[in-house]
Parts: sequence; structure tokens; C-alpha cells
Amino acid sequence: IADEFHSTDPGTVMVIDPDGRLCPAKRSYDRRVAGIVSGAGAYQPGILLGRTAEGQGHLPIALAGKVFCKADAGYGAIDVGDLLTTSETPGYAMKAVDPQRAFGAVIGKALRPLERGQDLIPVLIALQ
Repeated sequence: IADEFHSTDPGTVMVIDPDGRLCPAKRSYDRRVAGIVSGAGAYQPGILLGRTAEGQGHLPIALAGKVFCKADAGYGAIDVGDLLTTSETPGYAMKAVDPQRAFGAVIGKALRPLERGQDLIPVLIALQ
């Protein structure tokens, strides 16, 4: 399931700003996390919500299901099944290693490992 909002590159992790708009995440363990810009890699949205004629220039935000996500292993290697949260790298997810901070800030589970660096990895969205 995806909804459409103005945003950035596919795979970008998005949060809700104080005005209620979506913007790329830029701090770790951000509880305002909302979804991931869909369209990167092989996964395309199956259902689009709120599509209008004025939707030109809007990108779908994945709210559930599988999507490719920008991930940064610089904060710790990511394994399959690891919970992911927002990172300080703008628009990227990282492995959630602090359970107390992760509560309410989890974007989903990694479906592929990432040992080092930054890359797009498939994620099962599970906002928690």
C-alpha cells in the first residue's frame, strides 16, 4: 500500500515534519517515521491511495509491504531480519540496536544483509 506525497529519490526514508508534511529523515531513532519512497529496485506499489489528476510530480510512499530502502551500515552491519530505524544520514535507515529508542521508530525488517557502506536493500515495512 502506498500513498503519494511530494518527496525525493525512491528508497528514501521519510518522516512527518512539524507542519504535517513529509521530508527525508535526518536524525536517528525518529518516531515521526512515516514510510519509504517507493519505486526503487524491483518492487513497485500494488495499491496507490489518494491518486488525483494533480498527482504529477508526487512519488508513492510505501506504508506497508516490501520496498527497497536506502540503508547505511556505517552504524552497524545489517543482517536479514534486523529491525531498521532512521539514521543521521539523511533519508537512510540503519540497524536499530537500542530497543528503548527503537520503540515507535522502527520502519521495518531487513530482507537482505548489508555488511558495510550504503546501498538499497529490500525491506518489509512494519511501522512500530
